Amino acid sequence: MSLLEAMALGKPAVCTAVGDVPEVLLEGETGLLIPPGDPGALAEALARILSEPELAGRMAAGARSRFEGGYGVRNMVGAYENLFRELLCQKKASR
Repeated sequence: MSLLEAMALGKPAVCTAVGDVPEVLLEGETGLLIPPGDPGALAEALARILSEPELAGRMAAGARSRFEGGYGVRNMVGAYENLFRELLCQKKASR
């Protein structure tokens, strides 16, 4: 959730490439991915974002856009509506 909250606020993120994070955070577009357990890579990624404001700004805008395009309230409500319709249709078909 923290990653999505950061994206909603238009913040570039530095995250470890674990779980579903690589599916949400687009390397170099919405933030930076680092390998887990690599403090050197973490330090480098943070330093890069802090020292390259233009890059950070592009990633921040990309993060906000990606959040709105795939994880915003309208999209999530629409996804739930589609799921419920699909489940209702399956239930009716099985009768």
